[in-house]
Amino acid sequence: MRPLEKFRQTIADPELSYEERTFIVLGNLGNAAMSIALIFDILFGENIIEIIMLASLIVGTPIVTYLCRKNNKVFLGAIIEVCDLIFIILPVTFFFGGGPRGGGVFWIVFGYIFVGVYLSGVLRAVMMTVHTVISIANYFIWYYYPEFIHPHSDEMFFADGLVSLILVGICTFFMLMYQKSIYTDENKRARAETARVEELNRSQNRFFSSMSHEIRTPINSILGLNELILREPDASEEIVKDADGIQGAGKMLLSLINDILDFSKIEAGSMDIVPVDYHVGDLVSEIVNMIWLRARDKGLELDVSIDPGVPSVLYGDEVRVKQILINLLNNAVKYTAEGTVGLHIDSSVTGDKKVMLQISVSDTGMGIKKEALPYLFDAFKRVDEQKNRRIEGTGLGLSRVKQLVDLMEGTVEVNSVYGEGSEFVVTIKQGVSDATPVGELSIQNLGKARKNSYESSFKATDASVLIVDDNEMNLEVEKKLLSGTGMRVDTVMSGQEAIKQTLSTHYDVILMDHLMPEMDGIECLDHIRHQTGGLNREVPVIVLTANAGSENRDLYNRAGFDGYLVKPVSGASLEDALIKHISEDKLTLRKSDMRMGDGISTTRGYFRKAPVVITSTTMCDLPHNLIKKLHLNLLPVTIKTEEGIFKDTVQMGSDELIRYIDGGG
Repeated sequence: MRPLEKFRQTIADPELSYEERTFIVLGNLGNAAMSIALIFDILFGENIIEIIMLASLIVGTPIVTYLCRKNNKVFLGAIIEVCDLIFIILPVTFFFGGGPRGGGVFWIVFGYIFVGVYLSGVLRAVMMTVHTVISIANYFIWYYYPEFIHPHSDEMFFADGLVSLILVGICTFFMLMYQKSIYTDENKRARAETARVEELNRSQNRFFSSMSHEIRTPINSILGLNELILREPDASEEIVKDADGIQGAGKMLLSLINDILDFSKIEAGSMDIVPVDYHVGDLVSEIVNMIWLRARDKGLELDVSIDPGVPSVLYGDEVRVKQILINLLNNAVKYTAEGTVGLHIDSSVTGDKKVMLQISVSDTGMGIKKEALPYLFDAFKRVDEQKNRRIEGTGLGLSRVKQLVDLMEGTVEVNSVYGEGSEFVVTIKQGVSDATPVGELSIQNLGKARKNSYESSFKATDASVLIVDDNEMNLEVEKKLLSGTGMRVDTVMSGQEAIKQTLSTHYDVILMDHLMPEMDGIECLDHIRHQTGGLNREVPVIVLTANAGSENRDLYNRAGFDGYLVKPVSGASLEDALIKHISEDKLTLRKSDMRMGDGISTTRGYFRKAPVVITSTTMCDLPHNLIKKLHLNLLPVTIKTEEGIFKDTVQMGSDELIRYIDGGG
């Protein structure tokens, strides 16, 4: 390979750092310029000292370049070459090359360009300053002590100045050309890398979507078939016990899969916030009813208080807000053995149709050690492992909360006293779609009393439903889950079959799978809505999907679906969805479906936290009725006595204090 071609490949090699390539380019460029200058100095009879200096540097520079590259000391080599230029080449050229009446003036200008390209950071600024000081000093010496300058004749001034001008111009040209080529190449690589990353993100999104679908589809069949086993009236206690275990394990598996898929999407940067309008009352009711049964099974009290002034309809990512609430409340129930789990929601108007929503989840559980707080939101980190070894989970819950809150540009804080309990406070900004206050929410416990035999929540013998799904097992499960309702349930396994069926039969509701071969659920819905002679153009269509996530929910809303059910679906969720869409004259609700429990009034225990200025030396000096009125939380003081160690939050009276002091305390 020819030397020039090898040189081009070397400086274009992206494996080499920018500094190393610049070192090679400028080293060779400088050596070439000095070689040409040496030839002209010899031809024009320049001062012998300048000639010796140039000859020495022409020999020494390649050696320095080679040794520095071999020993990975490129930065040191750059400093050496800059120092050679500033402290040796330029002063010698100036003093022995006629001062201002020589080519040295042009090389002084070149020195600034050389330092600017070669160095970076503080060192560049320092060397530029040094170069400036030396150049000024040279000019002062020439002006006040001209005898130190080797004079040039007019002919020598002409020749030296012209050669120097051309050489400096050519060196500057090649330096700038090299810089531009580097930036152009880096820009091309950056664009290619950006395109690669974007394609990777698209691939990851497709992968996560596929994973969600492929995993949830069989779980839908497992949990659905297991629910049918639990419905069997003649099932033995042992079978029911085993089926309960399968149901619990299946739900735990689903929860773990959700955690891992969401965490992976966030880590890959493919999780997006998809804002929609959502009703605060519906969101709170749904979340509370999900947690209520778990809290009751552990003997915990669920305390819910909502600011009645919260706008009734907000604009934000409802799915992600739900995930945050579910994770925090599940954690609170999981780590609390006795006492209370609390949900407190406040809002404050920030202007421009925005509110700052503050969600507080508290518990009277085991609390968190102070030294564990910095690691609380780390992925896969389980604090206090010994104490929590029997508690299930991935350790991703709080990490996912933090990531989701960060995605919404909010904050999450934690206050905890080890052994006493914890409080997590999430603050996020949400849009306001309807500023009407939500008022008092009366949430009924939707958990039904445990029955020995299954009974559907409604009867609708005159109603019919069409289920469209390409998975035969899912169709069978969903059909059997609705068998107790008395509805006529038809099933088809493709969008094309659904279109044929809707031409000949009218249905009250259609349940439509999303991902199907040839024609997916969205395309099928569009055909049904615009079907000439179709009998179901106005019929409610609910999407059955294994693809959970805000982006999918927004997609289904825009597509025109009337409802949204995420697989795996239970019999109860299917029935609840159908109740909303079947006309009342065909629907008979069972009395046994009357909701159990006393219900929760969200304003009964509501209080707004007020800013309080404490002028007392201790909180316990405040009157008890004031502490109670302002709902001030007190951190207990540990008191050691002969009888034991106690936590005190009550004010000590003066008589008791005197007795304590007299007793040697």
